[in-house]
This record gives sequence, structure tokens and C-alpha cells, in this order.
Amino acid sequence: MTGTPPGGDLAAGVLARVGELLSGLSAADVAALAQGRARLVVVPVAPAGDAADRPAAPTPATLLPAAPVQPTPSGVDLDAASATLATMAHRRDGTAYLTPWSIRDLRALAARLGLRGVGGLRKAELVERLVDRTIGFRVASAAVRAR
Repeated sequence: MTGTPPGGDLAAGVLARVGELLSGLSAADVAALAQGRARLVVVPVAPAGDAADRPAAPTPATLLPAAPVQPTPSGVDLDAASATLATMAHRRDGTAYLTPWSIRDLRALAARLGLRGVGGLRKAELVERLVDRTIGFRVASAAVRAR
């Protein structure tokens, strides 16, 4: 898509391009965007006539590089866990998913999600904070938007 879309609605054109970009991302990348751990970057692209004068535009892979999989010492893949939590619609599902985890893995996930001050929490409190940070935030946001 180049230029202004038919009808001149520039915002609709931008949203269409963002939709195309998001549909090509992995579930983990979309979850990272939703949780504020990643961001979209606007990179100008050279017009067709200037292509020889400017370097090539970065590919999507250089804009949002896939983070290396970093399992915890017990083997839990934190990226996959974040993506799994991002797909859940109910707090009870997140609680059931995280309850069997060790406290060490829960703290590693909390660090990955940017939660601070969780070192002294009991396991049940930590699970609740993680669920609130992921599923609870999304559910509350949807409820506010529905009003």
C-alpha cells in the first residue's frame, strides 16, 4: 500500500498496514507488544526514485528480532509461558496454569514481565500478582472499553 488510500482516509490506511504487520508476527511477539515489553517502530522507506541513494529499509526481522528462548533452570520456557498467559481469558485459567510452578520459576516469570517487589511474596500471592499483571489487566481493560 502506498500513498493515501481511496477515499483519503489516512488513519484507515495506517490501521490496515498495522494489521498486516501484526498478522505476520508470532504469538510471543504480539504478547510482548500487548504487555509493553516490545514496541513498534516507524522506519522511513525510500521512495522508488531514491532507492539507489539510500540504504535498503530494514526487514521486519530487524525491527522486532525474535528473542532467544530462555528457559529457566527447571526448563520452563518463559516466552512460551507469556504467550500462553496472553491467550487466556479468565483469571482462574491463569491461576490453574501457574499454581504447579516452582516459586523460582514464578519469580523468573515475574522478572521477565517487569514485576518488581515480588521477592518476599508467598507463592499464592505471587501467582495472584502474575495473573493480575497478565490476564487481569487485559480483562479489566476490556471491561472499561465495553462501557
